[in-house]
Order: sequence, then structure tokens, then C-alpha cells
Amino acid sequence: MGLKIAALLLILEGQRPGWTAEVLGLTRQSLNLWMHKVNNQGIKALEAKPRSGRPSQLTKDICRKLETDLEKRPLDLGINRVQWDGPTLVVHLKRRFGVKIKVRQAQYWLHQLGYCLKRAGYSYIQARSKETKKFRAALKKTSVS
Repeated sequence: MGLKIAALLLILEGQRPGWTAEVLGLTRQSLNLWMHKVNNQGIKALEAKPRSGRPSQLTKDICRKLETDLEKRPLDLGINRVQWDGPTLVVHLKRRFGVKIKVRQAQYWLHQLGYCLKRAGYSYIQARSKETKKFRAALKKTSVS
């Protein structure tokens, strides 16, 4: 709600909507919708309304415990993995908290807690010039048909 109010205050001060959206990391469409809602219904329109759907299994208590667990290596918690990833977190949540989720949801939770998967980088070894010349000489020329 604070972000919405800050955005609307900037608009009232005369800032351009495009600039305001860019500075606050919003889309212009969201900002336009908020302005129209406030104009039609008043400031109460910005309050968050309850959303339908299943509540998250990631309660504040589990979240706090999970954050301390993620600071450790999975090996220290009895899981035969070197680093945390989606499948590893699924196993840990099932064992420790009895929470059953799918891998994609576990990846989402990791992201929500501020973790990201760093993929292995590959470095290619540069060929030596002598070996390159040998390779080129060994290639047969083919005619273009």
C-alpha cells in the first residue's frame, strides 16, 4: 500500500507517470489502474483485498526455521547433496516439516527467500597454434556441388 501511495504522490507533484513507474519498478499500466481506482472510489480502493485460493504452506514459523537450515549445507542436515536446489529442498521439507510440495514450488520458495541457482560456467581451452595448423592441414577440401 505504501508503494501505491508513494507513486500517486509523485504523480500529484507533477512527475510523469512513465518516469514514476520506471523509478519505482512498476508498469505504467499498474500505475494507471491505481490512478483510475483512486479517482473513482477514493483512497480505500488501494487497500489489499483478500484473495481466493489455497493458503501457502510456507508459514512464518517454517520460513524462519527454513532460513536457518538453508544457511547450512544439505550434507550437514543428512541429505547427500552439496548445494541447495529444488529437489533437495523438497526432500528436506518432507523430512523435517512434513510439507509435500513439487520441485517447481520449492524453487519458487528458494527464490522468495533470496536464493538463486548459479549454474556451472564452462570455459573452453584455447587450441595451440601448432595443433591448429596440423588440424587444418589434415582437413580434406570438399568441392561445393
